[in-house]
Parts: sequence; C-alpha cells; structure tokens
Amino acid sequence: MDYKLTVDTGAITVPVYDKDNEELGNFKFNPNDLDIIRRYEDVAKQFGSIEIKEDAGVEDVLKISDLVKDQVDYLLGYKVSDTLFGKCNPLTLTGNGDFYIENVLSGIARLIEETSGKRLAKKQARIKRATAKYHK
Repeated sequence: MDYKLTVDTGAITVPVYDKDNEELGNFKFNPNDLDIIRRYEDVAKQFGSIEIKEDAGVEDVLKISDLVKDQVDYLLGYKVSDTLFGKCNPLTLTGNGDFYIENVLSGIARLIEETSGKRLAKKQARIKRATAKYHK
C-alpha cells in the first residue's frame, strides 16, 4: 500500500527578474518558516567573515563562490543556487559595483521583512479581535 502525506507548508514561488525584466528563474520561499530568520543571521555572519584577498587566484575566488552558493542553499533550505546563479556568478560585479550576491540577499531580506511584518500584523489583528470583548 502506498502512503502519502500532503501538507501545506505555506511556501510561495518567487520569480527572479533582471533589470531588463527578463526572468532568470524562481525559488520557493516559506514566509511562515520562523527558522529562516535564524538562518539569515547565520548566513550574514558567514558572509561577514569572507574576505577576497587582492592576490587571490581564480581557484580561490571559485572556492568562495561555491561557499556563497552553499550558504544561499542553506538559507532557503534547498538547492536553489543553480537557479539563482545559473546565469550570473554570485561574485559578479554589477553596474553599481556591488556583487550580484548582495543584490540577491538584499531582495531576500526584503521578502523576509515584508512577509514577517504582514504575518505579524495578521496575528496582531487576530489577537485584537479575540481579546476585544475584554477591553470594554
């Protein structure tokens, strides 16, 4: 007998576009996953300790690039780096001089903040409705 469990995780699919509105891919993101905040802090610490030396060779930079990809996979909880970095290495410099990964992480941070704020506002509204009769 085949058993199957289907659950709603609350995950949403987030499309990723470049500045010319070309779709680069997408990733799943669960705004209800409270652990994503902890993982984001872990990743931020890890990135804070990464240093690319001026005399770094191609192999050194590629190792750092692989580390960055692994950290993004850890952050989102699955192998998403192939999609996010399939057309652009995370250490590619963008037009404003930032690394591509900085743009990606800023966007993910914004998603976390926006969805956490919405979730918090919904919970606060629910609590307010449930306790309103006691505030009279």
